[in-house]
Amino acid sequence: MSDELLSLDVQDRGPDLVVTVSGELDFGTTSTFLDATRPLAKSGRPVILDLTGLAFCDSSGLGAFVRLHKQLESTGGRLTLAGPRAQLRSTLELTMLHRILHVRDDLPAPGDA
Repeated sequence: MSDELLSLDVQDRGPDLVVTVSGELDFGTTSTFLDATRPLAKSGRPVILDLTGLAFCDSSGLGAFVRLHKQLESTGGRLTLAGPRAQLRSTLELTMLHRILHVRDDLPAPGDA
């Protein structure tokens, strides 16, 4: 799924669903993100967000991560944020979201989320 500012590519990698997120996740693109990830949240499978291509994320985007995390937890799934850029990682730490969201520096091997 893609719009002008945000691109999402979903890949089924065995037990994990990997979503490559590129562009900007902000007030204008959060609904696109949530619409695309809603079916994944219902699957109950681990979801890995590959954030290496995410150039910008505002508070709306952070809220979308929390919402997806809660949806996944309710179905037995798990959310992993992989490869966030330094600015996003810093924001996750400042907001203490790194304590509830699983954050990795790299993309895990299949089945290792």
